[in-house]
Amino acid sequence: MSLLEMKIDKTVPVPLHYQLKSLILSEIESGNLKIGDCLPTEMQMAEHFQISRSTVRQAISALSNEGWLARVASKGTFVTNNTHPSENLIRSFEPFYQQVNRHNKTPSTELISLQVIPASEMLAKKLGIEPGEKMISMFRRRLSDNVPMVTIQNYLPYSLCSFILSEDFTVRSLYELLMTRSESCIHETKSIVSATNASAEDIHLLQIDATTPILSFHNISKRSDGTILDYAFARYRGDLNKFELIDTPHLHSN
Repeated sequence: MSLLEMKIDKTVPVPLHYQLKSLILSEIESGNLKIGDCLPTEMQMAEHFQISRSTVRQAISALSNEGWLARVASKGTFVTNNTHPSENLIRSFEPFYQQVNRHNKTPSTELISLQVIPASEMLAKKLGIEPGEKMISMFRRRLSDNVPMVTIQNYLPYSLCSFILSEDFTVRSLYELLMTRSESCIHETKSIVSATNASAEDIHLLQIDATTPILSFHNISKRSDGTILDYAFARYRGDLNKFELIDTPHLHSN
């Protein structure tokens, strides 16, 4: 399938320029667009996808800045690379500092808030505790080479996790810390991922503009007995992160 046979979904809350960028990039990564190939013109893409030329330019500019494309005056836009010139950072669910170190960059964490508060009815239900019971609220911003990548809000039951309050989370990993104790050892984490628009807080903390998409993760981590240890939601910059999921099929005998 060629680029001009693909479609953009205008019903989802993902910016049009980002969708077009992703389509072009998928064509390059799959080999359908090779080094030296010329892209369709801005007018052709605008007419096919029924978007403005400025939206097309925005997608092409982003790919050019990342090293995938080059514009040649009076000739067109050409593919210049097909091997991740500036590979996105987050490819799996390994600890953040490992993800960043793997790309020879420097990870850092800013602890914005860490406090003990009474659980609201909604959060008490998420954590499986009583409304008003003490819980820990922690909010962090994580960076790669001083570029904000993600904000993370965690809620944990105080009765099981109070020991974390004395830790320095600018250098410690929360999940690695929880795994050091039997009463807080995580057995499984369920994640729900969605694409959403940037909020005012995202724009401020992630240093992005309103058109940058956000990958939102809602996670619930449990012990082996089903006790909930952490309810968290993370908001990743959609322009600098992608995630790789690997599933292994299981055969069941009848």
